[in-house]
Amino acid sequence: MRNIFLVMRREFLTQARKKSFVLITFFAPILVILAGVIIAYMIKINEGNSHIAIIDSTHEFYSEFKSNEKNIYNFYTENELRDLKDSLAQSKFLDAILYIPKTQDSLLDKLQDHIQLYTNKNLTKNLLHSIEENINKKIEEKRRKLLGIKQSDIDKINSKISLQIINLNEGKSENDHFIKEILSLSLMYVNLMFFIIYGTRVMRSIMEEKNNRVVEIIISSVKPFELMMGKILGTTLVALTQFCIWIGMTLFLLSMGKLLFGHELTLSIQQNDLRNFLNQETQIQISDTINALFNLDYPLIIFIFLFFFFMGYLFYSSFFAAIGAAVDNDTETQQFTPIIVVPLLLGAYGCISIINNPEGPVSFWLSIIPFTSPMAMVTRSFYGIPGWQLAVSIITMVGSVLVMVYIASKIYRIGILMYGKKVNIREIFRWLKQS
Repeated sequence: MRNIFLVMRREFLTQARKKSFVLITFFAPILVILAGVIIAYMIKINEGNSHIAIIDSTHEFYSEFKSNEKNIYNFYTENELRDLKDSLAQSKFLDAILYIPKTQDSLLDKLQDHIQLYTNKNLTKNLLHSIEENINKKIEEKRRKLLGIKQSDIDKINSKISLQIINLNEGKSENDHFIKEILSLSLMYVNLMFFIIYGTRVMRSIMEEKNNRVVEIIISSVKPFELMMGKILGTTLVALTQFCIWIGMTLFLLSMGKLLFGHELTLSIQQNDLRNFLNQETQIQISDTINALFNLDYPLIIFIFLFFFFMGYLFYSSFFAAIGAAVDNDTETQQFTPIIVVPLLLGAYGCISIINNPEGPVSFWLSIIPFTSPMAMVTRSFYGIPGWQLAVSIITMVGSVLVMVYIASKIYRIGILMYGKKVNIREIFRWLKQS
């Protein structure tokens, strides 16, 4: 046990003292936020400006198409349609031609089959939606006037029911599905990436010491099992340290945000400044989102995340350690990598089903199977987990980790001193039988 601690301490200090550790720990969150801002900016500038020529033979839609910073509308007569078509292919300042033919139908019923949009490029979905919305809005307005229907009467008829979900077990509202989806999938993805990244780091560290023959000196005073566990636990502590720092930074920023701006922002959304710019439905949605963010069960989420991160990483890093001890170079690892990656991907994609039905049979079995539970349980932690299922998942995960560490130690003990022999699955099974 003392040797495991010494190897773990050495591995942790070696990695924690690297400049890359400090840079990743404190600058990775900034880079993630910056990447999100850049992506949002790229999406915005990618739309660009669209120049649309409109020929409205009905003279009904002039008021609906008003130019803005994204869409510029110019009106022409029907006699200019042919010239516009000819210039559309060559002009850099014309993206599309909207032709609305004249109709004798007072209700404009036949327009749907005759309105045409000419273009020689792929138009953005936002532009197409805007054009369709403007046309539909005017047609509906004209029909209301002709049929003698007031907008106030339609507003009275329209029904927009929004269900308020009350969890009787927790005694609170649950109108926060969007927040739960985003956060649960984000933490699941973090687990997935760290299992792969840090597991690969363990594998490469073992391969490097094996190829440099340093391991021959180390195991003269340390057993192979102690060396393997020390490296795994040392790397695990590095990852946990980073996560604890990130979680602390996140909770600090959320607490400061709630303390400084939470109450004022909620009041502003509900009562004051934004009322002139946002409709009532949007105000309620923003207010619910802010409240949902602060009403999550953070102690349970953090416990499940840290526990299954640690155990899941220990489970999968044992795989990686065994592979690193069995092979001599990166090329030979390719035949074993799918054995690790495929279950991880199954668990990750299965989380989409969990979000759709957190208490369904797929959610249950993904939470019990140790290959997928590190991702599934993190996702389910946002939706509530029955106590007995949480207990079963924890017990199963702990037992599976012990079994996997035992199997990996057998492979490690034989493979760490074997050189120059190409190993396959059959050979590894033979090692397990021999030991």
